[in-house]
Amino acid sequence: MGLNAALNAGRTSLQTNQKAIEITGLNIANVNTPGYSRQTPNLTPYPALNFGDYFVGTGVQVGSVERSHDVFLAGQISTKSAEAGYESSMANPLAELERVIGIGDGSLSDEFDQFFDSWRQLSTNPGGEVERQQVLQRGELISSAFVNIYNETQGVRKNINATITSMVDGVNLRLEEVAQLNTRISAIEAAGQDANSDRDRRDWLLKDLSQTIGASTFETSNGTATVQLANGMPLVEGDQVTRIQAVTSGVDTNLELVFGTTTITLDRKALGGEFGGLYQARDVMIPDVVNRLDQLAFTFANTINTQHQAGTGLDGVTGRDFFVAPAAVAGTASSLTMSLTATAELAAGNSSAPGDNTNSLAILQLEQQQLLGNDTLVSYYGKIAATVGVETARNRQAKQGFEDSLIQLQNLRDGLDGVSLEEEMINLLQYQNGFEASAKFLATVDEMMDTVLTLKR
Repeated sequence: MGLNAALNAGRTSLQTNQKAIEITGLNIANVNTPGYSRQTPNLTPYPALNFGDYFVGTGVQVGSVERSHDVFLAGQISTKSAEAGYESSMANPLAELERVIGIGDGSLSDEFDQFFDSWRQLSTNPGGEVERQQVLQRGELISSAFVNIYNETQGVRKNINATITSMVDGVNLRLEEVAQLNTRISAIEAAGQDANSDRDRRDWLLKDLSQTIGASTFETSNGTATVQLANGMPLVEGDQVTRIQAVTSGVDTNLELVFGTTTITLDRKALGGEFGGLYQARDVMIPDVVNRLDQLAFTFANTINTQHQAGTGLDGVTGRDFFVAPAAVAGTASSLTMSLTATAELAAGNSSAPGDNTNSLAILQLEQQQLLGNDTLVSYYGKIAATVGVETARNRQAKQGFEDSLIQLQNLRDGLDGVSLEEEMINLLQYQNGFEASAKFLATVDEMMDTVLTLKR
């Protein structure tokens, strides 16, 4: 029994060290694989056998292959991924808004300056055809500036909708794969085996879902991962998937959860990550800018119209509007147009006398009046631009901060759970020496067996 036990011990040692070398090789091969977690063989002795008055061991085995995984760190990475995704998705829309709502040459602020400057020129020569034509042209240009800004904000909105639509299929594919991995992991681990590679892949998908849609995850007792939205609506439960679909509602694309024949619309509060950031830019930032532009255009048009009505054209007609009177605040920026069509209709004075500039001077005074609370027309627009600029700067700083935090967490994760080539080379030498020693041990036992057989003959 003694030599047989020794042979078995040597055989199991040889096999175990060979298996450990294979696991080390797997780690080395996946040193650059995203999301891969280091695997470690757990060596356990075979049960000892009673031999006389003492127990004798019978060998060694790989009891399990442990996957290095820090649950707390994984949760932190998931949270930071959602925050980084939220800010990252807002970066391009906000940058576009900042470009559209700018201050400088060619901006709406510049158009205001040139519009009132044309009235200033007219006040010096009220009957001049060139000056009158210039006022009409500046009126057309400032109307077009409002409309162009509105159209560009809607272009940003359209791009956001297209982005949302393009991302939905990718999210659904990841949800399907998570459900499939749930089934595989549950079955493999129920059979007493390790599903390390599948768990790595699933963790990588869950991190991506957190970044994309702000999904949160918890693991059940049978090893499956349950994925849900911020409002608790389920996306994955076991092998069941609740798909997301993009539907067009008016001018926007919205997301819905599909439960068989029933659909539930997802609002901004239900979404996080990149989707949450896109919804925030589309449903909060852009409408706020448009509403304030509408208020600015409405006040500007009505104020100019009111003063212009008090004057008289060269044709002796009074009470004319300069702009087409807006019916309501909403929609004014997108539809502002000129009402006057001829220079003679322009009311530069309070009479039809060519030299009367009283009304021109009165309109010119509107430039410095606080028509919107404590703001002039230009300062009110400046506040709109400042709001967009501040939000863009905040987003840029927050995006960089979250990305830096995520990099730090990922580096920490790689240090704890990732592969270190230096450690693996040490392990490789250790298991190689163990394999060689086991082979030498078996050779020694074999010689002893030959000696015993020779003595018997």
